[in-house]
Amino acid sequence: MNRSLLPFLLLTSSLAALAQEPTAASTLADAGVGDAAAAAAAAVPSGSGGAQATGAAQPRKIDPKLFDSALNDYFTGHPKDAAPKLFDYTENLPSTDENYAWAQFFLAKSLIEINLRHAGAVYLARIARERTNPAVLPKALEELQKLTDLPHDEVMIDEQVFGALDLGFLPAEVAGYAHYQQGLVDLRVGNERWATTHFSKLPEGSAEASRAKYAMLVTRLRTAKREIPKEMVDQFFELAKDEKLTLEARNDATLAVARLRYEQQDFKGALEAYQLVKLPTLDTGRASLYLEEAWTRYQLGQIHAAMGLLTTLDAPSFREEFLPDKYLLRALIYRDLCHYLPAKRSAKELTRKYAESLEAVREREDLTLDSRLLRAASARGSTKRARKFLESLDLEGEQLGRYAGTFGDRMFGYMTRLYDLARAEGQRIYTERLNDSVRVEADKLLRAAEQVRLMEYEVGLKLYERVKRGSRLVALIEEAPLEADQVSFKFVDEYWNDELRDYRFSLKSRCIEETAR
Repeated sequence: MNRSLLPFLLLTSSLAALAQEPTAASTLADAGVGDAAAAAAAAVPSGSGGAQATGAAQPRKIDPKLFDSALNDYFTGHPKDAAPKLFDYTENLPSTDENYAWAQFFLAKSLIEINLRHAGAVYLARIARERTNPAVLPKALEELQKLTDLPHDEVMIDEQVFGALDLGFLPAEVAGYAHYQQGLVDLRVGNERWATTHFSKLPEGSAEASRAKYAMLVTRLRTAKREIPKEMVDQFFELAKDEKLTLEARNDATLAVARLRYEQQDFKGALEAYQLVKLPTLDTGRASLYLEEAWTRYQLGQIHAAMGLLTTLDAPSFREEFLPDKYLLRALIYRDLCHYLPAKRSAKELTRKYAESLEAVREREDLTLDSRLLRAASARGSTKRARKFLESLDLEGEQLGRYAGTFGDRMFGYMTRLYDLARAEGQRIYTERLNDSVRVEADKLLRAAEQVRLMEYEVGLKLYERVKRGSRLVALIEEAPLEADQVSFKFVDEYWNDELRDYRFSLKSRCIEETAR
């Protein structure tokens, strides 16, 4: 049974791994809606005394020295005290004031330093949209670029700021990132020619240039209708060695090489690529990586190593992973070695463990209410990023409560509304992406369940089949025995992170070997 890994590539390799871009469903279709948090920032907060029927507070006279006092607080390490002063300054002076944009900038910096990153991003985005001071704009864009490494509002920053900038007046560093983001927007709408135009303006050897190459390769892979050319595999392999990319991006490129080689039946090359994946120090391991490596070793006939990796996946750190194929592969190995009862038990284990999820799928229930499918769907891709951003809003919302007395009623009320609107929009985007992702995971589960049912049928026939003498039911590649300097220990359910990929499972074949020619 040749199990394809290409769907894994198309699910896990995405432009988002590098750019954290929003999906088409949540950005392009809702471009007119925009970002709720940005709308909150543009609104005038309601005040107390002298408020009009619309809830807008009347501007009050501000001492120009307030700006200098706020800067003194900021540069002496007191951003918490600087923020409310800068807020008063920006709310009560016109945008034509010479210090208005700088007040917005240092207000954003103060909010970011007290861990209200989204509120700070809103003010930085306002600077980019209003462009009242050309000297402040590049600095604001640099700060926004730093925020893209963390969970952030993708629509506001990636789409509405960098995706819509006039690139003619920006410094080279910021212009490169803006060209990269605008190229990604073009790729998402299917305009590769325009994307190539943007990517060609990236400085050769820059990190953005490397990320752009990866984005182009993934896009072409998704749209490929014929056999994947070897040149594409080589290009992914070159990117996997590019030190300008992050470790995560290099690992994604390496996994792309492994999966494409698997599709091309180059199982030895695929195994070599899987072994090149470098995990961070003290990382507990990657369950999907070990499962894919187990499938590859199974195709190579390395049965003991494949079973060792499946044993690894029973470790406590992986028990909540959504891996229905694990039971299928274990059943296949037992069947090939004529261990029919263990094969049948392994096949039944899948339907037993995922019984509630399978029932929910068959009954057309709301799949987002199923804990296993929900956890699997929100663990990767754009859905994971939307979940992370929503979680960051919750944490920052809790952090905001600590500054109620410092900020004052007006600023605190404004910030509260800003986070409430951002969370509502973030929840909408997350729900939209989750509904798509959970269907993908449900399809994966159904396919595995169908295959194990077929496996149960085959094993049932084998149990009652009389094996003729002289038949050969399996061709097992024998692994070399242990050398004198090697030691073998009996497994006692003890897992060590540095040994997870080295377990071996001793399992003898019960099939009748060919004795006559």
